Amino acid sequence: MLVHCWNVRGLNNPLKQHEVVSLMRKNKVDVCGLVETKLASSAVSFMHKFRLRNWEFLSNVTATNNAHILVFWNPSTIKVELIDFTAQGLHVSISSLVNQYTFIATFVYGYNTVIARRALWDDLQKWSSNSPWIILGDFNSLLSQKDKHNGEPVSSYEVFDFRTCCSMLGLSNLNFTGCKFTWTNGKIWSKIDRVLVNPYWSGLQWSVHVHFNTPGAFSDHSPITVRIGPLHQRNRASFKFFNMWVEHQDYKSLLLQKWHATTVHGSPMYVLCRRLKLLKAPLKQLNKLHFRHISERVRRAEADLEQHQVLLHNDKDNEHLLAQDKKLRLDLVNLKSAEKMFYS
Repeated sequence: MLVHCWNVRGLNNPLKQHEVVSLMRKNKVDVCGLVETKLASSAVSFMHKFRLRNWEFLSNVTATNNAHILVFWNPSTIKVELIDFTAQGLHVSISSLVNQYTFIATFVYGYNTVIARRALWDDLQKWSSNSPWIILGDFNSLLSQKDKHNGEPVSSYEVFDFRTCCSMLGLSNLNFTGCKFTWTNGKIWSKIDRVLVNPYWSGLQWSVHVHFNTPGAFSDHSPITVRIGPLHQRNRASFKFFNMWVEHQDYKSLLLQKWHATTVHGSPMYVLCRRLKLLKAPLKQLNKLHFRHISERVRRAEADLEQHQVLLHNDKDNEHLLAQDKKLRLDLVNLKSAEKMFYS
């Protein structure tokens, strides 16, 4: 399961809506929490109808003038049930239809003053769960001086309420990768976006990986990605035959060499199956040497050709550069052809 949460700093811009939806689909997100969307109820319905019609959603729009928190999910993989909501939090139960596990999640958007956030800490204590519980989003609050770079020193007044709430509920930060500071105005850097869990989270017995991505072009907050999966999910990939192997110059000789390398006795069907099975290892090695990460190889070949043609443009009569240009062109065409067959 992939859970995504992001302070998008307004979602009325159609280009930003398109970007968010594209990221959700590209990353195959199952649940997506968007905070500080600033969308009116009609705008939320419009976005759902025209951009995410196959998804379901919940928002806290009736608790505020605009939807401060908006949660979309894919109903084919996830079941989400509303428990409660306020102006600063949306409290739900999330169940995986694929792997049959359930946990409580709270998506948070904390107000930007100490006094206004006190209602959030009270709400979290009211929602305290005896089940696995994850709390994620923009808390707009720090826990220590280490959570800030530049700007005024962090006072005990700023952090007291948040620390007290975490202590009373037994909340702790999940380990994460990516950006340490999740918000910046270009001068001050702060960690105000978090993923917290309660002591019962370990009872879920699933591995969790949290990653804070770079903000990108549309927000000054880092998007949060939480990947939840089995503790041991290293299954062997099934063997697949790719048509691009046939086009390689070594394919035929490799096939003939390995086909007759081992003597196999038995019925004709057994001999055929056994020899096909023995071909797996050499074909995997061929793929590893010449076709692995095919799209990355295409990108590198394009960059090499572009750089080379700049040199050729400045030295048009250089026979060596002309010969090299033909080779690089041919290599790129072959790689692109292989890439096309791979995706086909």
